[in-house]
Amino acid sequence: MSSIWLLMGLLVLSYAGSFLVGRRGVGGGLPASTEYVVLGFVLGPGALGLVQRSTLAVMEPVAHAALGWLAFVLGLQYGINHGRRVRTVRVIASWTGGLLTGGVIAAAVYGVLRLAAPAGTLDERDRLLIAGGVGASTAETSRDVVRWAVHRGRAAGRLTDLVGDLAHSDDLAPLLAAASLFALSAERDVETAHQPAWVWLTVTLGLGALLGGMTAVLLGRTFRLAEAWSVMLGMSMLAIGTASRLGLASVAAMFVMGTAVSALSPHRADLTAMITPTERPVMLPALLLAGAGVDFTSARWLPWVIAAALAARLVAKQLVGLAVLAVAPSARPSGPRLGLGLSSAGALSVGIGLTFALRFPGPVGGAALAAAAVAAVVGEMVGPASLRACLRRAGEIQEAVEPAPPVTPLVLMDTPEPPPAEAPAS
Repeated sequence: MSSIWLLMGLLVLSYAGSFLVGRRGVGGGLPASTEYVVLGFVLGPGALGLVQRSTLAVMEPVAHAALGWLAFVLGLQYGINHGRRVRTVRVIASWTGGLLTGGVIAAAVYGVLRLAAPAGTLDERDRLLIAGGVGASTAETSRDVVRWAVHRGRAAGRLTDLVGDLAHSDDLAPLLAAASLFALSAERDVETAHQPAWVWLTVTLGLGALLGGMTAVLLGRTFRLAEAWSVMLGMSMLAIGTASRLGLASVAAMFVMGTAVSALSPHRADLTAMITPTERPVMLPALLLAGAGVDFTSARWLPWVIAAALAARLVAKQLVGLAVLAVAPSARPSGPRLGLGLSSAGALSVGIGLTFALRFPGPVGGAALAAAAVAAVVGEMVGPASLRACLRRAGEIQEAVEPAPPVTPLVLMDTPEPPPAEAPAS
């Protein structure tokens, strides 16, 4: 299959999907759109083989651009829930929960690799990259499941706001972990490349902050739509190209760029309204490419790694839920399933997994991508139902009540009226 025709098919499918299932309050579809990951896997080399690995390699630049743009959109909306800034204490709580989840998963995967991977197949650096990559790509809580609960379940209340604030603020932890791991393996074929990892991490975050500040300056005080698109696209391609050339995490740089534009530009609301509609048309082809790139046969130890990551993720999310119940009075009516309600993984998880697969081809990147894809699918089975049950128990879901059918009056069959009585003869 030609890569051009495949690209056109992905674009057509993405736009059609964005129109058909974009209105999640009314239409169907899974909350985090993981059906596209499954579709990509079915079409890819791991199943039907309609998409070859050579075609996936040709489309790597498209994947880099799509993932970077998605990270920029997330950064532009970071820490903002329903148009309001998330309180600092909740942002810190979301960081803590993300770091705890990623750390527990990474520790479990590292322990499994020490037991399941044969001696000599992986060195210590590869074990750290696999454990850290799986932890970074499976640590988040998808904000899409909260949107689904709000729009489709018509949820509203203090618990809904709390869960939404946590989901809209935990993106930084996995992206920072990915940037740190990429900094350990930055490209060595450029001048001044022999630098410690913390220098490359600073370059990653500084690149995003610098280009974000330049973007805010170039946008100026007067908002013009055409100029805004030119500045955004130009700066985004510069950030993605520079980070990819240096072997750094372009998703982390673009995320920081988005947060910098959001913080420094007076046109944040206009930019958000302009860019948000592009999220789904870009996200769906990226999810399809990620699903097509999943390979469960890349290593014998991969099933054990995925099982350990899933179990550790559920345990860690349950611990986060119990901590939220302990410190937040508004969450206590939800019950003990709140942690499972936070177990949904979305496009960010799959995107980080695909980023690792592009940067570290082979077992290292393949493990992160496969674990992220499976975590997203399992999260769709567990997270939405658990969150809905918690919100219902807290009394914050307005159950749709079908109107009663109109009552029609009982009409008796027409019966012939008796003939009028004749007047008696006088």
